[in-house]
Amino acid sequence: MGSIIGTMGCSSSVADRRSEKVIRAAILIQNWYRFTMARLEMKRRYSLSIFQSIEYADEQDQLQLSNFFTFMLDHCTHPDSVSHIFTSPGVSQVVDEGLYLPDFERIDVPDSYYGPRLSFPLTVEDASALLHAFRNEQLLHARYVLQLLCETRRVLKEMPNITHLSTSYSREITVCGDLHGNLDDLLLIFYKNGLPSEQNRYVFNGDFVDRGKNSVEILIILFAFLLIYPNDLHLNRGNHEDYIMNLRYGFTKEVSKKYKDHGKQILCLLRDVFSWLPLATIIDSKVLILHGGISDTTDLDFLNALERNKLKSLMRPPKSLRDRQDQVKERIPTTRPSKHIANQNAAGKPQRISSSGSTEPSGSNLSSDPALKEWKQILDILWSDPRSQNGCRPNKCRGGGCYFGPDVTAKLFKRYNLKMLIRSHEFKPEGYEISHNGKVITIFSASNYYEEGSNRGAYIKLNPELIPRFVQYRVSKYTRRQNLWERVGTIESSALKSLREKIYAHRSELTRAFAQCDLNGTGKISVNDWAAAMESVLQLELPWRMLRPQLAQMNPDGEVDFMSCFYDLKIGQPVKEVQPALVETLCRYRKDLEIIFNIIDKDHSGLISLEEFGQTWKLFTSHLGIDVHDESIDKLVLSIDHNKDGHIDFNEFLEAFHVVHRLEKKANS
Repeated sequence: MGSIIGTMGCSSSVADRRSEKVIRAAILIQNWYRFTMARLEMKRRYSLSIFQSIEYADEQDQLQLSNFFTFMLDHCTHPDSVSHIFTSPGVSQVVDEGLYLPDFERIDVPDSYYGPRLSFPLTVEDASALLHAFRNEQLLHARYVLQLLCETRRVLKEMPNITHLSTSYSREITVCGDLHGNLDDLLLIFYKNGLPSEQNRYVFNGDFVDRGKNSVEILIILFAFLLIYPNDLHLNRGNHEDYIMNLRYGFTKEVSKKYKDHGKQILCLLRDVFSWLPLATIIDSKVLILHGGISDTTDLDFLNALERNKLKSLMRPPKSLRDRQDQVKERIPTTRPSKHIANQNAAGKPQRISSSGSTEPSGSNLSSDPALKEWKQILDILWSDPRSQNGCRPNKCRGGGCYFGPDVTAKLFKRYNLKMLIRSHEFKPEGYEISHNGKVITIFSASNYYEEGSNRGAYIKLNPELIPRFVQYRVSKYTRRQNLWERVGTIESSALKSLREKIYAHRSELTRAFAQCDLNGTGKISVNDWAAAMESVLQLELPWRMLRPQLAQMNPDGEVDFMSCFYDLKIGQPVKEVQPALVETLCRYRKDLEIIFNIIDKDHSGLISLEEFGQTWKLFTSHLGIDVHDESIDKLVLSIDHNKDGHIDFNEFLEAFHVVHRLEKKANS
């Protein structure tokens, strides 16, 4: 009996030890999983922060470029040589209502064209034919595009600035945010939620175009359904429904590429169509839907009464504001200053940053000029972002609009008896975000916005009780074949690549900032000094200490080899005649130069004359305060004019000044 009990006791202890080992193993696995997931989430978050910071910095650069257009007219020594820049279809004066009617009627549609053939007024069958054609990557013929745009403009001109809807006529209303040329997202929304109809109403909240490759197709689909169901599909204007924004972010280039013969006419007509898009939508007098946000001066009554089509582009402010900017230009740097420069400015005469991102003397009265008030009212609702802190302050990250707090939202709601604000304009990883105690909802419908797998898209379903229901999705072409680690790795790699290019484009400024911390000339500085220098020059508000292992090497003493930031980067095709300072300048302003050159290139030949290039370059550097010797650029231009015919292939020119990642090049070779 005793032996039996002893055996049982031994078995019990063995079982206990095994159980303990199992528990320990489970805890270890659980801890490893939690650590791994936390690390992945950290990588994902800082990667998305990099993308967003660079995006906003790019928008500041865009504002700077728009100022250059005005500067160019004011300071060009030979206005006739560049006057076509402002009278070409991209930036022409207001087009006449009947200008394109005979034009598109004279365009023949050949028998060889197998795409949709539209007849007006459009029917649901026409819309279905368009959807089928675009799924199969067909183009709609230019003749039908122009006619569609003329009809769309006619309908939009009859609409108020602020559209009022009621849920009583249907069960729900669907609200979609930014699409940015991602046709697959729009097709997926229609697949999941149904096509627009009298029983299935939609509000699309701006930013239909730019960035993605199918902006044209998205516009055609939305405009077609607008013509079929003008009371059931509604479109609000976004900050990218703007011809100057389109020059930088791809839509102009897309139209010109897809419609080589009639692209100018299409772009000119689109410029007018965009200006007629309504500014906001209100549902049941309780839910305000607009693209960006509000400010402490937002006046819905004023917005509803102004002539919205007068503002073709918010990137060209009224002359009164430009005059004020000129008055302070000598005191304030035109380029984005580093923080130590900004602090020096703050020590002088009091200034404030306007919602356009410009600096003005305090006390200036924007409301004294009606045109300026109209511009600012629209700028604020198309460019602003919510923040958790109370108050209304300039949106310095974007360079336009403002940051508005819960108190600003509450004030507007009380004045107009509102319950909810739905806005878009801002990337959100989950496709939506709720802020200001549930009163403000951000909806973003472009999935995979920065990179494949970077984010979900979403749309909102509003029922008669005005209770929002969110539907999330993600178009998955490649991500289903990747595990989570691979998806995050792809996003991180793409984000870091963009950041390294930004770093290289500011190499001289960064090197000077590093050297100020390296008093003994060792080439090494502390992590704190390195992070401070990176932020002071780049002003991206990124977690530089966390990013340091990905960007710079550290020695055993814990100091950063600051020149290692540039080790894996170089210019694609180095030209001996180009000085290092000029190389960096060309890298930094490559996008700006591409836009300007494409405007100058009237016949889309890809060639511009040496005289046009030289004059434009001198104006550009003068406007930005860039110190580059004329002899340097002259030598560069002559070296690139290989056949000595007096013209430059500027696509080849720009290609010579893009950043190449050495390690990536080795891997691909």
